[in-house]
Amino acid sequence: MDKLERAQKLHRLLQSHGSRPVDISHLCGVLECGEKTVRRLIYDMRLYLDAPILNIPQQGYFYAKNATFELPGVWFSNAELQALLTIQQFTANLSGGFFDDQIQTIQGKVERLLHKNLPLKDNISRIRVLGTGSRGEKIPMFPLVATALLKRQRLVLKYYSRQNDAWSKREVSPQHLVFYKGNWYLDAWCHNTDAIKSFAVEKISKASLKSSICKELPPDELDKLFTKSFGIFSGEPIATAILHFTEKAARWVEDEQWFPDEMGKWLDDGIFELRIPYSDPTELIMEICKHGADVKVIEPPELCRQVAERLRKAGDQYS
Repeated sequence: MDKLERAQKLHRLLQSHGSRPVDISHLCGVLECGEKTVRRLIYDMRLYLDAPILNIPQQGYFYAKNATFELPGVWFSNAELQALLTIQQFTANLSGGFFDDQIQTIQGKVERLLHKNLPLKDNISRIRVLGTGSRGEKIPMFPLVATALLKRQRLVLKYYSRQNDAWSKREVSPQHLVFYKGNWYLDAWCHNTDAIKSFAVEKISKASLKSSICKELPPDELDKLFTKSFGIFSGEPIATAILHFTEKAARWVEDEQWFPDEMGKWLDDGIFELRIPYSDPTELIMEICKHGADVKVIEPPELCRQVAERLRKAGDQYS
């Protein structure tokens, strides 16, 4: 019996007894657990749900007289609900693959969980998880890329770079697969350039496994390359952006996480300052420009110039 079932059983039991105390040993029997678990459950219900559970020593637990307490209809945390709805929506769009039967089993289990623990079962469709930023392209090379990553083998790729508008042939040693803003990226050591690169998996048109063993980068080096800078682009930070947001924009920005190690603070003049380390300014410039006149780049000068140039070109289109 899980915590949810125990809470529901405890609620029904206390409701049925009214103001008559229920002995702890009886609660243990009904809830199929020990005293410590029962007391913890009661503590949590009081703390998180404001359940009016009272106790008379040596007699037991009961609801306060004339209490009108009801359990909430939704028992998922936001993270659990998001994960389950995401799985539901992903599996609903999968068909014709090798694992149809297994996927349908997973989908059935997820839907039973949702229906069991959400009120107004027919209204689950009213909760949506939007794949913002997903390019929606097919990625036929994904199984081969994932195989190379897990088997620690090199890959030879035919890859299209959107930035350069060009195709190239690359030999790479896969390091990570990353699902970022609705899309898959392969972080790999590129043997053609002797550098770490990120490849959009949907833009790999051909791939073949090589028998050569992958070049392995130490975990601490990978951590520096992929977790110390803003966005999807790899590399150690080359600079720290200092951004000043208006009070209006800060109502949103203060609660957003742009980067795990970001540093934000309010200044005396009502400006919100955010400091973000970055290695490649491309994605950061895009995020800054989304805020238009509600943000100003203070440092470094080169980033100021790049953002100003991007905004000037945008404005020129409407002159």
